[in-house]
Amino acid sequence: MKKFIIFILSINIVFSSLLFQATAAFTSALEVEGNVAYVVSADKDQTVIYDKNSTLRCNPGELVKLVTAILTLENCKDLSEVVTASGTAIREVERLRVTTAGILVGEMITVKELLYCLLLYNANDASSVLAEYIGGTVDGFVLMMNEFAEKLQLSDTLFSNPGGYNIGTQYSNAKDIAKIFSYCMENQTFSDIIGTFLYEMPATNKYKSPRYLKNTNYLINSGVNDYYFKYVKAGKSGYTEAGNCNCVSMASKDGYNYICVVLDAPMNDFDNDLVKENMSFVSSKLLYKWVFDNIKLRVVANTSTYVGEVTVRLSKEFDYVSLVPIENVSALVPAGVNAESVYIEPIAELTKATVDAPVKKGDLLGKAAIKYAGETVAEVDLVAAFDVSVSHTKLVLDKILKIISSPVFIIILLVVILACTVLFLISYRNKQLLRKKRLNRIKNAEKER
Repeated sequence: MKKFIIFILSINIVFSSLLFQATAAFTSALEVEGNVAYVVSADKDQTVIYDKNSTLRCNPGELVKLVTAILTLENCKDLSEVVTASGTAIREVERLRVTTAGILVGEMITVKELLYCLLLYNANDASSVLAEYIGGTVDGFVLMMNEFAEKLQLSDTLFSNPGGYNIGTQYSNAKDIAKIFSYCMENQTFSDIIGTFLYEMPATNKYKSPRYLKNTNYLINSGVNDYYFKYVKAGKSGYTEAGNCNCVSMASKDGYNYICVVLDAPMNDFDNDLVKENMSFVSSKLLYKWVFDNIKLRVVANTSTYVGEVTVRLSKEFDYVSLVPIENVSALVPAGVNAESVYIEPIAELTKATVDAPVKKGDLLGKAAIKYAGETVAEVDLVAAFDVSVSHTKLVLDKILKIISSPVFIIILLVVILACTVLFLISYRNKQLLRKKRLNRIKNAEKER
C-alpha cells in the first residue's frame, strides 16, 4: 500500500501543472480506484475540484442512512425519547441477513442511541426502528425520504428503504450524495455523532452490559495507517449488494474544507500483503492529500484590474469608460499558478455595449467570468473605473433628436399635417364657394340692368 501511494504522489509532482481543470472539474492524469470520484469545496464557493463520473447513477448502498439520520434529527424534538423496537421492524431486516446492531424485539432504546447504531455501525435494524418511529411505517418514512430529495433538488436520486439494502429501486449519484452530506453536516448533532470513532451504548432492558460501536469510516481510525487521514472530521462508509465500497467524507485543513465522494470502488490488494484494501478509503485519502497539497485560495481579480471598456455617448471628455471588478475575488486555483493562466472575460450578454453620460465611478455596467484553463472559476460584477461628465449641448441635441425621431412625435406630426391639410382644403373650398357666389351676384346684377 505504501509503495502504491508513493508511486501516485510521484506522478502528481510530474503532472501537477496539468492536473487542474477549474470549476467544471479537475479531471486529470490523477486516477483513483472506483467508477465514481468527486471532490467539491465545502465552503460557500462550492468549487468542484475533481470529477470522475459524478452524475453516473449508482447504488448508494448504506449511504442512504444519511437521509434516515437527518430526517430523524429534524423530526424528533427530544433525542432522549425511548423507542421500543417492534417485531415488524426487527424481523424485516433479520430475514435480509444485513448488518445489524443486534437490537431485539421489545428492546427499549433512545433515539440518540439508535442514531449512533445507524451512523457508526451501519445498523439496519436501527434504520428500520427509526423509520417506523418517525414515519409511522417504513413506507411512510420512505415517502418522507423522497420528499427530502425533492427539497434538496437532487437531480438523480430515488429511495426505496431507510437502510440502503437491496430492496426496490434505489439510486443516486456523487453530486447528490455530496449535497446530502453537506446539508447533514450543518446539523451539529449529526456532525458530533458521525465524527465519533467509538461509542459506548448503555445497557438496556434486553442487554445487561454496554455494547461498543466502532465507526466503520476508517478514514478516522488512527489504528489503520493505510486509511487514516487526520484531517478527515467525519464520514460515512458502506457497501453495496454487489460488494463494492462507497464512502462520503469531509476534511478540513488550514481553513479549507472539502467533501469527497467515492462510489463503486473495489476491494484490491495493492501492497501484496494478501489483504484486500477498501479502495473507497484509499482513493479518498489520495484525493485529499492531492487537494491540500495542490489547491490554494488566491486573489484572482482585484478592483484595479482592467477588464474592458464600454462606449460612452454625450460626453466631450471621453468616448469610453474602463471596466474593473466591483471587489477583490478569490478562487481555488493550483498553488503557484502564474497570473497569465487566470484571465477575466466580460460576459457579453450581461455587459452593456454603450452607456450615456454622465457615468459615476462605481456604476454597475456588467459582469465578468474569471477563468482558468478555459473554465469559469468565479464571476464578478463590473463597474465604471472613473467618472465621465456629460456635455449639455450634446445632451440637449440628443433629447431633441430622440423626440423628433420617436414614434409618438412622428404620429403627432402626421396628425398635425393631416389636420392642417384638411383645414387648408376646407378653407380653399370655402373661398371657392364665396368666389362663385360673388360671380353669380355680379351676373345677376348685369342681367337686371
